[in-house]
Amino acid sequence: MSMPLALCLMIGLAPLLFLAFSVAAGSGPQAGRVPERASLEKRYKWDLADLYADRDAWEADFALCQKWIDKLAGMKQQMAKSPQALLAVLELRDELGVKLERVFAYAMLLRDQDTREADPQAMHDRTRSLGVKYSEATSWIEPGLLAMPDNQLTTWCQENDKLAIYQHAFDDLLRQRRHVLSAREESLLAMAGKMAGTAQQAFTMLANADLKFPTIKDAEDNEVELSEGRYALYLQSPDRGLRERAFKGTLGAYLAFRNTIAATLAGAVERDIFHARTHNYESALQAALDPDNVPVAVYDNLIATVRSHLPKLHRYMEIRRRKLGIDQVHIYDTFVPLVDEEAPTIGYNEAVSTVMDGLAPLGPEYVDPTVKAFGGRWIDVYETQGKRSGAYSMGTYSCHPYILLNYNDTYKDMFTITHEMGHAMHTWFTQRNQPPVYGDYPIFLAEVASTTNEVLLGEYLRKRATTRAEKLFLINLAVENIRGTVVTQTMYAEFEKYIHAEAERGGALTFDIMAAAYRNLAHDYYGPAYAHDEEMDGYWLRIPHFYRGFYVYKYATSYCAAAALAERIMHGEPGALEGYLGFLKSGSSDYPIEILRKAGVDLSTPDPIAATMELFGHLLDELEALLE
Repeated sequence: MSMPLALCLMIGLAPLLFLAFSVAAGSGPQAGRVPERASLEKRYKWDLADLYADRDAWEADFALCQKWIDKLAGMKQQMAKSPQALLAVLELRDELGVKLERVFAYAMLLRDQDTREADPQAMHDRTRSLGVKYSEATSWIEPGLLAMPDNQLTTWCQENDKLAIYQHAFDDLLRQRRHVLSAREESLLAMAGKMAGTAQQAFTMLANADLKFPTIKDAEDNEVELSEGRYALYLQSPDRGLRERAFKGTLGAYLAFRNTIAATLAGAVERDIFHARTHNYESALQAALDPDNVPVAVYDNLIATVRSHLPKLHRYMEIRRRKLGIDQVHIYDTFVPLVDEEAPTIGYNEAVSTVMDGLAPLGPEYVDPTVKAFGGRWIDVYETQGKRSGAYSMGTYSCHPYILLNYNDTYKDMFTITHEMGHAMHTWFTQRNQPPVYGDYPIFLAEVASTTNEVLLGEYLRKRATTRAEKLFLINLAVENIRGTVVTQTMYAEFEKYIHAEAERGGALTFDIMAAAYRNLAHDYYGPAYAHDEEMDGYWLRIPHFYRGFYVYKYATSYCAAAALAERIMHGEPGALEGYLGFLKSGSSDYPIEILRKAGVDLSTPDPIAATMELFGHLLDELEALLE
């Protein structure tokens, strides 16, 4: 009976989920400063009035949540008296969770559209405090359920149809019995929830509000202020000098705080270890995977399988080295498209139309709400001063999802659109087909729908390509998607595993120790053609996902699952689309590996990962043939 994702965010147990790893940029490659929000047209900004008409409405729900928290806390002695009493507790908990999630979403979205504003920051902080109170008020429920006789819950579910809805949640709780502490112990840990999120909160504010990027010369010799968005844009430039300046300028901004950020990440690791040990897990890795009922072997299989295929990545680096005509490949040489022509651009409106065409194989049941999302101001499109970097989808059970973008007219940004729309539609279908107790899908499944969208869009674009330049660009893009989503995320996963294991052994996590670990992995993964820059030692400093322990591996496993699902859909296999829509609607009503197995993919084996890496090799064959 895990806590909804948004509530985990609220009390600091996780960073923002469903972040796109491709950090997008702003409203075009213009010189000068990033624009202010007020200068954008309304249609490119999300409409938070769908959550709350005004601040007073938000405050009213905030007060109602406080009232319900107090009421729930007073029901502790009643829960075990009858199935009706237990149902009342669970239904109030669920209704409160839905309301609290909405309160949190409004404050978070308001904060992220301009992190410089003090009032939204205060609202967000208040909701995090409220989330801790919610966690305290509900911390006795699971220990109370486990204190009941084993057969009582089953008997009560048989007697009460409404209570029977919770049968899977009860079974999952009993599975984790040895990891649930006493009511008092769980309450104490809940009280520490906000404190446990301090490291992540400090990093978020440093990276998004306080960190200042330098000014560099762009390709036309204009003075431009760097940002995370422009960094991603400039790394795709054919001008190697600009790529190098953007890389060193951006990484230099983070390296100026190397010891501070190393300390915040070390604090997040220690938090993970503390929670693992207090809940009787052998390691932080096991503790992170167990709520999804995912064996540690799945994580280890991913690393081992990708490592066995690293010669393919080494080959790709050599292809890049030859095509670019350079002695060695620096990390800032790995993002520029391998085409002689300038990389194509695509405006936001055209990108939306293209995405919709690419998603057509998913049928009207999927496409119709997607049209509503694009036309209903669910999306905040362009980069503005103070806006949170990157991209994400935020869903709440009682309202439609919202999407944050930082769009910058590149094809990569178009893939970010379809990625985040996949998250949004997964949320949409889940929350309209599941009760609140199963209204969040497991984190292990979080990247499957988003990546399925990317695979479908990529296939659509490649089929439409007519010229050699188009084909080359799109095959290169497909190669990059696998490199970035499977191989790079696996390298990040290995880095996470190392730093957690090092801390669990009692070792120190200083900047130098973590930099050395990352340096070694970079050499292993990128191979002989790769040249390591000093700034690359701190590349991990800017990755927000590391503050959610053992999250990034799900990008890799999800891509492998998505590739298999998309292939079945595109080939029109009987039942493939129905199985996929069933996956989207399942939420957390079953264990994630079982949900995927029903849709046609088995991630308990290395086979889907190996198949994706074999696809990577075939794409390299096509890429090399076109280049020759």
